[in-house]
Amino acid sequence: MLIKPKFAQKALVLAASFVLLAATLPTTAAASEGPAVIATISLGPNVDATAFALAVNPNTNKTYVTPGLEPLGCESHIVSVIDNRTNTVLAPITVGLSPFGVAVNPTTNKIYVANAGGAVCTDESSNTVSVIGGSADAVQKTITLNGIGPAFVAVNSKTNKLYVTMTGGCCTDGNTVAIIDGSTDTVLGYVDVDLNPFMVAVNPRTNLVYVTHGGQDKITVIDGSTDTVKGTFSIGSEAREIAFDSNGKFLYVAARTTNQLAVVDARTNTLVQTIPVGRRPHGVLFNPDNGRIYVTNRGSCDSTPGTVSVIDSGTRTVVATVQVGSCPRFLDRNPRTGLVYVPNAFTSRSVSVIQDEN
Repeated sequence: MLIKPKFAQKALVLAASFVLLAATLPTTAAASEGPAVIATISLGPNVDATAFALAVNPNTNKTYVTPGLEPLGCESHIVSVIDNRTNTVLAPITVGLSPFGVAVNPTTNKIYVANAGGAVCTDESSNTVSVIGGSADAVQKTITLNGIGPAFVAVNSKTNKLYVTMTGGCCTDGNTVAIIDGSTDTVLGYVDVDLNPFMVAVNPRTNLVYVTHGGQDKITVIDGSTDTVKGTFSIGSEAREIAFDSNGKFLYVAARTTNQLAVVDARTNTLVQTIPVGRRPHGVLFNPDNGRIYVTNRGSCDSTPGTVSVIDSGTRTVVATVQVGSCPRFLDRNPRTGLVYVPNAFTSRSVSVIQDEN
């Protein structure tokens, strides 16, 4: 079951009157040593646009931003597109109801968007994934799935398979992960897991798929070679995003309810260490160029700015804390430019661009 936004719809509409006064042009700052925000890109006056999750296409140097369940109006049908070369917002792409999770397959130049369905102004369900062609930025296919409430999607670019968590939408509980053939964009099958599968991450090095569960201290491991459940493990907290180090030895998991980053031994699925971060960590990103881990701290999802904890994976210590916009969550990085893109929701409705030269 998807978790509804904690703030009332009326509060969102009132907040819109303040947000729309903000400038729609990006702001920039001079680069400095260490991690720093060098640009903040406003998503503009469209109340259907906000920044819940995003994915970077390194082929075209564009970022695709989904609003989740938190647009200032009612449910949205659009994906915002940013030209990273100029930090400007391009024409949005119309997809299904409540675009939620998003992933890019750089090998095929396709962008996949999970349409979660209604939860604020309507209980209308959804069971689709939109396939966007990266060359034309247009929907080229809509994949229909069994069940309702597709939430997050992960791509294994080596096997060209996709994994989509089926949460059950706003009002029921789901318990499957859909498997899609990326060469034909057709459904291969489903894997039964525990209730409320939420986030999904693929380690292409090991061909293992990791699924978190909403409201539970449980992570399910799926063997990508057989698409069967290999096991489950816990980290002492409800988990959010999962990232992997370069050599496949460790998993880094956002421990949402304990305000920590969990370090897990990938061979044994045992908890090695926890690192204190900010309040309500959600997104996790590993940077192979400098060995640093970036964790978004969502906080209260109000007008208070959120932060990104920057962690040295060698010493497992926080080396910097970067202030971004409100309610930051699921971030991404362009491996060609090294820039990190952080989505900001609620009153910010923007994307922060972080440069880390270390």
